[in-house]
Amino acid sequence: MACSTEPVQTPISIVFVLLSAFFHALWNYYGKASRAPQLFFFWIGVFTVGVAAVAVALQLPIVPKPVWGYIAGSGVVHFFYWLCLSRAYMSGDISYVYPIARSAPGFLPFFAFLFLDERLSVQGLIGIFSIVLSIYLLQQRDGGLTFKELLRYLRQPASVWAFSTLGTVIAYSLIDKAGMSEFHAHSTQQHAWQPVTYFLAESVIAMILYGSYIVLCFPLQEISDIGCREWKQIIATGLLSMLSYTLILYVYMTESVSYVVALRQSSVIFAVLLGGYLLKESQTKLRFAAAVVMVIGVFLISTA
Repeated sequence: MACSTEPVQTPISIVFVLLSAFFHALWNYYGKASRAPQLFFFWIGVFTVGVAAVAVALQLPIVPKPVWGYIAGSGVVHFFYWLCLSRAYMSGDISYVYPIARSAPGFLPFFAFLFLDERLSVQGLIGIFSIVLSIYLLQQRDGGLTFKELLRYLRQPASVWAFSTLGTVIAYSLIDKAGMSEFHAHSTQQHAWQPVTYFLAESVIAMILYGSYIVLCFPLQEISDIGCREWKQIIATGLLSMLSYTLILYVYMTESVSYVVALRQSSVIFAVLLGGYLLKESQTKLRFAAAVVMVIGVFLISTA
């Protein structure tokens, strides 16, 4: 069963979610294209913390007390998100990893029903089946894949880290939806500033944890080299990442979490095309077909 969601309230919400989807696919492309995704994402964290410091200097953030628990929880989950995503890109193609990591709409309705009291309906069953089918198609190779080979492939690092990333996406989507609802209910800040404050606060927590992990595990010279060589891509990716998730947090204040995550799923098509045509990854046609099936499933869920 799928989560029953109300249609989007304003056209601007659709525009914001689609822009977020494109920005999200694009910054993931830059991360995958890096010589060292784990270190690349470390510098994204440095950039994000720097932006947070500037934002605090411009306007002191006012976070309602009930929201801090959500921010802390989201920060910890986002640390694991960055860890899993970077490891996934070290071992697999973006056109394979990204669709799996972003397949949350197929699983999120159940958790939204349990934790956010959103309604369930039968209409989304076909949509959920389509998303599961698309994940199966992503495992296929030219000439087919036996069930035994499929199980073996799912145990490979790219699959393990991709599905681990999926788990973190589901977790932080639920936390952030609840957190932004609380923020919206208790804050007198301007609506546009609320998601920025929330995003920067949870990002600082996540990146302090991730940065500590990187510094402990990698030589400082190696970390420095990536920062010097790829600084332009790092700045572009940092801006795209912040814009992408800030837009989503803004929409979370008024729209259903299942609807927002579902509509944002259009990013998988962008990611597959970027991987296939810019990074010259294999299986592009098959993965594009899987992405289309996933988007169809997401559409069915979002209109349930």
